Amino acid sequence: MKRSELFKIREIIEKASASLEDTDALDAVELFPLSAVGVAYSVGERVQYDGKLYKVIQAHTVQADWIPGVGTESLYAVIDEGHAGTLDDPIPYDGNMELFEGMYYIQNGVTYRCTRNSEQPVYHALSDLVGLYVEVA
Repeated sequence: MKRSELFKIREIIEKASASLEDTDALDAVELFPLSAVGVAYSVGERVQYDGKLYKVIQAHTVQADWIPGVGTESLYAVIDEGHAGTLDDPIPYDGNMELFEGMYYIQNGVTYRCTRNSEQPVYHALSDLVGLYVEVA
């Protein structure tokens, strides 16, 4: 098979993966494009970076220092549907997530309960957000 044919197949796979629900998308992170400098993304698109799946929350064209992760919380939100968000199954908090009231999160071995929606991804340590968005569970 020619290289151009492989690229066409990859393009079709990436287009089809866009219709997956987030929970299904997490089972197939490899189907999503890698975040790349110079690529323009629209709100709602999903990209992979460093083994994680992110959803674009603000349209932008990637610059060298705009990769998903710490410092780009206004551009991307990490997708984590693999945890129930209960006291028994808290969501691992990685510092680039929107917090939802009533859900439980864990960071550095401490479990927190969210007391109000953050309405946008936050990046501070949960211990710094006690009294603002979370309480120790």
